[in-house]
Amino acid sequence: MKLDLTEIVAHLGKRIRYDIDEPAIEDLGGDVAGVSSMTGQVTFTNTGRHLVTRGSFQAVVELECSRCLRKHRVELDLPIEEELPIAGRIVEPGGEEIVEELPEEEKEPLFVDGIFDLTEFLRQTILVALPIKPLCSEQCLGLCPRCGKNLNDGPCECPTDVEAGPFAALAELMEEDEET
Repeated sequence: MKLDLTEIVAHLGKRIRYDIDEPAIEDLGGDVAGVSSMTGQVTFTNTGRHLVTRGSFQAVVELECSRCLRKHRVELDLPIEEELPIAGRIVEPGGEEIVEELPEEEKEPLFVDGIFDLTEFLRQTILVALPIKPLCSEQCLGLCPRCGKNLNDGPCECPTDVEAGPFAALAELMEEDEET
Protein backbone atom coordinates (compact mmCIF):
# COMPACT_ATOMS: atom_id res chain seq x y z
CA MET A 1 0.00 0.00 0.00
CA LYS A 2 1.32 3.39 -0.97
CA LEU A 3 0.09 6.29 1.14
CA ASP A 4 -0.28 9.78 -0.33
CA LEU A 5 1.05 12.08 2.40
CA THR A 6 1.26 15.28 0.33
CA GLU A 7 -1.45 16.93 2.46
CA ILE A 8 0.50 16.44 5.68
CA VAL A 9 3.79 17.50 4.03
CA ALA A 10 2.19 20.80 3.01
CA HIS A 11 1.14 21.80 6.55
CA LEU A 12 3.59 22.29 9.41
CA GLY A 13 2.43 20.56 12.60
CA LYS A 14 -0.24 18.51 10.86
CA ARG A 15 -0.75 15.03 12.26
CA ILE A 16 -2.52 12.08 10.66
CA ARG A 17 -3.18 8.68 12.21
CA TYR A 18 -3.49 5.66 9.94
CA ASP A 19 -4.78 2.23 10.97
CA ILE A 20 -2.66 -0.50 9.42
CA ASP A 21 -4.58 -3.44 8.02
CA GLU A 22 -2.38 -4.87 5.29
CA PRO A 23 -2.59 -8.38 3.85
CA ALA A 24 0.24 -10.78 4.64
CA ILE A 25 3.33 -10.52 2.48
CA GLU A 26 3.69 -14.12 1.39
CA ASP A 27 7.33 -13.83 0.35
CA LEU A 28 9.29 -11.57 2.68
CA GLY A 29 12.59 -12.81 1.31
CA GLY A 30 14.64 -15.95 1.88
CA ASP A 31 12.79 -18.63 3.84
CA VAL A 32 10.47 -16.14 5.56
CA ALA A 33 6.76 -15.96 4.75
CA GLY A 34 3.99 -13.85 6.21
CA VAL A 35 1.03 -15.93 7.35
CA SER A 36 -1.32 -13.31 8.80
CA SER A 37 -2.32 -9.79 7.95
CA MET A 38 -0.32 -6.94 9.44
CA THR A 39 -2.35 -4.81 11.83
CA GLY A 40 -1.55 -1.79 13.96
CA GLN A 41 -1.47 1.95 13.77
CA VAL A 42 0.95 4.67 12.73
CA THR A 43 0.94 8.43 13.23
CA PHE A 44 2.60 10.83 10.78
CA THR A 45 3.60 14.29 12.09
CA ASN A 46 5.09 17.15 10.05
CA THR A 47 7.86 18.84 12.07
CA GLY A 48 9.00 21.08 9.22
CA ARG A 49 12.08 19.28 7.94
CA HIS A 50 10.97 15.73 8.77
CA LEU A 51 7.87 13.61 8.71
CA VAL A 52 8.00 11.80 12.06
CA THR A 53 6.48 8.33 11.93
CA ARG A 54 5.52 6.58 15.20
CA GLY A 55 3.38 3.55 15.97
CA SER A 56 3.45 -0.23 16.11
CA PHE A 57 2.17 -3.23 14.21
CA GLN A 58 1.68 -6.96 14.66
CA ALA A 59 2.30 -9.80 12.23
CA VAL A 60 2.85 -13.55 12.21
CA VAL A 61 5.64 -14.99 10.08
CA GLU A 62 6.75 -18.50 9.29
CA LEU A 63 10.47 -19.25 9.62
CA GLU A 64 12.66 -22.29 9.12
CA CYS A 65 14.47 -23.51 12.26
CA SER A 66 18.23 -23.29 11.77
CA ARG A 67 18.78 -26.58 13.65
CA CYS A 68 16.02 -28.97 12.54
CA LEU A 69 14.81 -27.15 9.38
CA ARG A 70 11.14 -27.37 10.44
CA LYS A 71 8.83 -24.48 9.74
CA HIS A 72 7.51 -22.66 12.79
CA ARG A 73 5.49 -19.50 13.36
CA VAL A 74 6.62 -16.42 15.24
CA GLU A 75 4.31 -13.66 16.44
CA LEU A 76 5.85 -10.21 16.08
CA ASP A 77 4.86 -6.97 17.81
CA LEU A 78 7.14 -4.32 16.32
CA PRO A 79 7.51 -0.59 16.94
CA ILE A 80 7.56 1.94 14.13
CA GLU A 81 9.91 4.86 14.70
CA GLU A 82 11.22 6.67 11.66
CA GLU A 83 12.02 10.22 10.55
CA LEU A 84 11.51 10.78 6.84
CA PRO A 85 13.25 13.86 5.42
CA ILE A 86 10.93 16.25 3.58
CA ALA A 87 12.27 17.51 0.25
CA GLY A 88 11.03 20.50 -1.71
CA ARG A 89 9.07 23.29 -0.02
CA ILE A 90 9.65 23.29 3.71
CA VAL A 91 7.54 25.40 6.06
CA GLU A 92 9.57 26.85 8.93
CA PRO A 93 7.97 27.39 12.38
CA GLY A 94 7.58 31.16 11.64
CA GLY A 95 5.47 30.35 8.58
CA GLU A 96 8.31 31.07 6.14
CA GLU A 97 8.59 28.67 3.19
CA ILE A 98 12.00 27.52 2.00
CA VAL A 99 12.69 25.54 -1.16
CA GLU A 100 15.30 22.93 -0.30
CA GLU A 101 16.62 20.00 -2.32
CA LEU A 102 18.03 17.11 -0.29
CA PRO A 103 21.44 15.68 -1.12
CA GLU A 104 21.25 12.27 -2.80
CA GLU A 105 22.54 10.40 0.29
CA GLU A 106 19.77 11.88 2.50
CA LYS A 107 16.86 10.96 0.23
CA GLU A 108 14.55 8.22 1.51
CA PRO A 109 13.70 5.74 -1.27
CA LEU A 110 10.45 4.74 0.47
CA PHE A 111 9.20 8.35 0.63
CA VAL A 112 9.30 10.06 -2.76
CA ASP A 113 7.21 13.11 -3.77
CA GLY A 114 4.91 12.74 -0.76
CA ILE A 115 4.16 9.05 -1.47
CA PHE A 116 5.16 6.60 1.29
CA ASP A 117 5.52 2.89 0.45
CA LEU A 118 4.06 1.43 3.66
CA THR A 119 4.14 -2.21 2.53
CA GLU A 120 7.85 -2.12 1.73
CA PHE A 121 8.57 -0.28 5.00
CA LEU A 122 6.73 -2.98 7.00
CA ARG A 123 8.55 -5.74 5.06
CA GLN A 124 11.94 -4.22 5.86
CA THR A 125 11.01 -3.70 9.51
CA ILE A 126 10.06 -7.38 9.85
CA LEU A 127 13.27 -8.59 8.20
CA VAL A 128 15.45 -6.45 10.47
CA ALA A 129 13.66 -7.74 13.58
CA LEU A 130 14.06 -11.45 12.77
CA PRO A 131 16.74 -13.48 14.57
CA ILE A 132 19.84 -14.41 12.58
CA LYS A 133 19.50 -18.08 13.55
CA PRO A 134 15.82 -18.74 14.23
CA LEU A 135 15.02 -21.70 16.50
CA CYS A 136 11.70 -23.51 16.85
CA SER A 137 12.56 -23.85 20.58
CA GLU A 138 15.61 -23.41 22.79
CA GLN A 139 15.61 -27.18 23.40
CA CYS A 140 15.71 -28.06 19.68
CA LEU A 141 18.06 -31.02 19.17
CA GLY A 142 18.52 -30.48 15.44
CA LEU A 143 19.36 -33.15 12.87
CA CYS A 144 21.60 -36.22 13.17
CA PRO A 145 24.86 -35.38 11.39
CA ARG A 146 25.01 -38.90 9.90
CA CYS A 147 21.51 -39.86 8.79
CA GLY A 148 19.76 -36.47 8.89
CA LYS A 149 16.86 -37.60 11.11
CA ASN A 150 15.18 -34.92 13.17
CA LEU A 151 16.30 -35.72 16.73
CA ASN A 152 13.25 -33.91 18.16
CA ASP A 153 11.17 -36.87 16.91
CA GLY A 154 13.32 -39.34 18.85
CA PRO A 155 16.79 -40.86 18.67
CA CYS A 156 18.10 -42.24 15.41
CA GLU A 157 19.58 -45.69 14.80
CA CYS A 158 23.11 -44.44 14.11
CA PRO A 159 25.83 -45.97 16.31
CA THR A 160 27.32 -43.61 18.84
CA ASP A 161 30.99 -43.65 18.01
CA VAL A 162 32.75 -41.89 20.86
CA GLU A 163 36.13 -42.32 19.19
CA ALA A 164 34.98 -40.29 16.18
CA GLY A 165 34.44 -37.14 18.27
CA PRO A 166 36.34 -33.91 17.69
CA PHE A 167 38.97 -34.78 20.34
CA ALA A 168 39.58 -38.38 19.24
CA ALA A 169 42.99 -37.53 17.78
CA LEU A 170 44.05 -35.91 21.05
CA ALA A 171 42.90 -38.95 23.02
CA GLU A 172 45.07 -41.16 20.81
CA LEU A 173 48.08 -38.91 21.39
CA MET A 174 47.54 -38.98 25.15
CA GLU A 175 47.31 -42.78 25.10
CA GLU A 176 50.57 -43.01 23.14
CA ASP A 177 52.24 -40.63 25.59
CA GLU A 178 51.09 -42.73 28.60
CA GLU A 179 52.44 -45.91 27.00
CA THR A 180 55.94 -44.45 26.63
